[in-house]
Amino acid sequence: MSNINYDYIEEYIRSVIPRKTDNLFKLRNFAIEHNVPIVEEETEEFIKFLISIKKPEKMLELGTAIGYSAISFTKSSDSIKNFTTIEIKNEMVEIARKNIEEEQLNSIIKVIEGDAAEVINELEDSFDIIFIDAAKGQYEKYFNLVLKNLNEDGIIICDNVLYKGMIANEELVNKRKKTIVKRLRNFLNKISKNKEYQSSIVPIGDGVLLVRRSN
Repeated sequence: MSNINYDYIEEYIRSVIPRKTDNLFKLRNFAIEHNVPIVEEETEEFIKFLISIKKPEKMLELGTAIGYSAISFTKSSDSIKNFTTIEIKNEMVEIARKNIEEEQLNSIIKVIEGDAAEVINELEDSFDIIFIDAAKGQYEKYFNLVLKNLNEDGIIICDNVLYKGMIANEELVNKRKKTIVKRLRNFLNKISKNKEYQSSIVPIGDGVLLVRRSN
């Protein structure tokens, strides 16, 4: 249970998601078997829906893992011509590149190895959608860094912002996670009160934050 929604709600939502018959099914199972955190199924479908509306040409992702979300999002829309994803762990980078090559998406998806904060400083491209799914305690830092790379009408999507319910319920907070929870709460509070942005927290998966510049 995610502590965001009741188990039966999650189970129902997942039951109506079309079953994957391609390599994504194998990749999700690999992630589960090897305890690699990837985007929740319902969150994946929600973001793919946003992509179908936004029709982005260029996307940026912080936190590649095995390349699952990069592959899934790219395959979901012909509009995506450039997908840049950043991963700090060499082992994950190698797995992701292998998976992307097997999907023949090398010409679209570019995996950059390194610390996201350092890599972003060197990025000059602008993006229509930026997906933040890296170290949760660094979300505010990442958000501020990627703003220079966000197109005027672009969207920033942050995953896991309700963090297993700990953000909303103090009783759920693990002692080892107190700093992360505090930082996430501060980040969410600042975004919600900042009139420069329109934002919404969607209680799906582990919580998704959507942000765009105010008109």
